[in-house]
Amino acid sequence: MKLRENEVRIVDALFQEMAERNGLSADESWSLFELGLIRIVTSDGRMGAEPCAGRDRAERIAQAQENRPLVELKRQMDRAVEKAS
Repeated sequence: MKLRENEVRIVDALFQEMAERNGLSADESWSLFELGLIRIVTSDGRMGAEPCAGRDRAERIAQAQENRPLVELKRQMDRAVEKAS
């Protein structure tokens, strides 16, 4: 579980950086990720996100399903933070 939590934190930091560069909020980036419109990619030890908008609907749905576990864990982590506050 800790490994997945760390993955969420890293993706969240990536989305924060993307938000600063593109005028979006990190929450908007998470929404795009949840919808399968962007996906996480890694290359040469680096992580980034790329759009899936050029893909057909079935591929976006499949990507959204692949992204769902990370999105759900992010929501759980956010609820835990809210509860602790």
